[in-house]
Amino acid sequence: MGKNISFSFQLVLWGASGHGKVVLDIAKAGGGFDDILFLDDAHDGPAGQFCDHALFRPCDYLQRRTANAHFIISIGKNAVRAARFQDAVRHGLQPATLVHPAAIVSGSARIGGGTVVMPRVVVNAAAYIGENCILNTAAVIEHDCQIGNHVHLSPGVLLAGGVTVGPLSHLGIGAVVLPGIRIGEAVTVGAGAVVTKAVPNGTTVVGVPARAHKSF
Repeated sequence: MGKNISFSFQLVLWGASGHGKVVLDIAKAGGGFDDILFLDDAHDGPAGQFCDHALFRPCDYLQRRTANAHFIISIGKNAVRAARFQDAVRHGLQPATLVHPAAIVSGSARIGGGTVVMPRVVVNAAAYIGENCILNTAAVIEHDCQIGNHVHLSPGVLLAGGVTVGPLSHLGIGAVVLPGIRIGEAVTVGAGAVVTKAVPNGTTVVGVPARAHKSF
């Protein structure tokens, strides 16, 4: 890298993009970190900057990481975010959990490591949120919902009570899921869709009521 750099950073954001900017704001709003840096797979040069924070190639940083480093994968695409999450854990980084001060989270809810909870999100009683999830702006997760790992709930998503969402699923902006509905693994729910019945693994559904995309 051309010079000896001391890595004393505490929070690593893997993904220097628009989503990374949002995660950075949440990390700053929540406080608790002495310093923040970015990693990005597309950064192929020496150390640089992103949003006035240090930016490194993952291979450079991970070889010389600090012992107490925590991380968030600031990448929107679920499959990529899941892969990078496993990379970070394998290299000994610890997943952080970021909750914006303007979010409302029940004391009986559980949120897994690596998850980001954005402003005006509501997580109600006995809800369970898995690892490495994105709960985007103003999403509502009602009581007793079960959200798997690496899920992305877009802005304004509404999950009624007792909904289950499988790992790697993505619910688009403003999607609504009625009470007790099960959404499978790696499902895509289109923006504004209203899900009234169970959705099998790997299915894309759109519309009101939501139907499999291939039926259109």
